[in-house]
Amino acid sequence: MNIYLVRHGETDYNKDRQLMGQLDIPLNEKGLSQAKQVGKVLEDKKISKIYSSDLQRATKTAEIINTQNIPIELVTNFREHTLGRLDGTKWSPEWDELEVSEFEEIILKEGGEPLIHFERRIWETFVKITGNHSKDENLLITTHGGCIRIIIMKILEATEEVFSNLSIDNCSLTKIVHLPQRKIHKYRIINVNSNWFLE
Repeated sequence: MNIYLVRHGETDYNKDRQLMGQLDIPLNEKGLSQAKQVGKVLEDKKISKIYSSDLQRATKTAEIINTQNIPIELVTNFREHTLGRLDGTKWSPEWDELEVSEFEEIILKEGGEPLIHFERRIWETFVKITGNHSKDENLLITTHGGCIRIIIMKILEATEEVFSNLSIDNCSLTKIVHLPQRKIHKYRIINVNSNWFLE
């Protein structure tokens, strides 16, 4: 099974480095164009089912990609990590210098979601969904940068520091192969953050 992970297209919040978290922010014109471009790359991949975060920036991305009337299922658990009262604020350059644990302290003080809960929410949902499909199917998941980074981190059995060091661009494509017949190492990462097709 091939699993294609696509981060939603650009929003004005992305452009201005504002934290969206679980705020329901629409795509901007560039984001709409990006979704069309990644859609062209995926149109011949024989995708049988699309799963999407229910936030509109992800669902709109999925709808634009979906030119072949593939069933789309909205998944609340594929929402981005909420930073509580920090959602909607501007990213501070000072945060770039913090360890993951230090940044999480700030998040928790602002009522955000604990990182361990976020990890569990994304990974358990990903494993459940991919486990419900046959090896001959191909899936598309449109979601958020943090969610894709969690999936990569868990496949690599890596620390949270790897999460911080991954870059997932708007409408980039990450491909994973699911090998359900294996007892261990059931997921193999083929590529990460491919964006060669974007203008």
